[in-house]
Amino acid sequence: MFHEYHTRFLLRGTLALLLLFLACDVLTPTEFEPTGTRFTLNPNINVIAITGDPDLSRMGPMTVAFRAVSRTSGTESDLLPAGLLLVRRNSQTQHLLFLKDQPVTATVLTTKTLLGTFCCNKYRDIPDAGDTFDLGPITDNAELQQIVSIVKDKDISAGSDMYMVQRAVQMVTDSTGLTQAYIDSLNALAPDTSD
Repeated sequence: MFHEYHTRFLLRGTLALLLLFLACDVLTPTEFEPTGTRFTLNPNINVIAITGDPDLSRMGPMTVAFRAVSRTSGTESDLLPAGLLLVRRNSQTQHLLFLKDQPVTATVLTTKTLLGTFCCNKYRDIPDAGDTFDLGPITDNAELQQIVSIVKDKDISAGSDMYMVQRAVQMVTDSTGLTQAYIDSLNALAPDTSD
């Protein structure tokens, strides 16, 4: 009888521990890699570098500096669309994602534009000023597209809202995906009236 009780106790304990690990995102799927439709930047913009930046942006918790110069004698511009991924050059650093359309400008002198992004690989290093990125594809991940469609026109400038959205991105890229409760929370964000 003691042996049967002990076996049941161990089995229940093991099952409880397994459920706890699954609920806490400890067991992760394969690492997220950017895939999707190729993005083509205005050919008259020469990108010098896209690097991490210590300044803050209301468009996302991770700010990058987009440095570019015009290939013409005038000012050139383009729009980096929501859903665009920035691909890391250092394999230890996180990929980044735009959730809002963001304009970039290039003049005859090197122009720096600050852009807000969201991190995709939470088990990798958070980018800093020494990290460099390349323009990647516009995501084809259905759940990331869902986040983009919800958040694109929402006000995420408050810290708690921005980090809730960051968590949603990482639920998709580093965990088991969005829950209905999280989708409802994203939908409940206030509209963006800053334009």
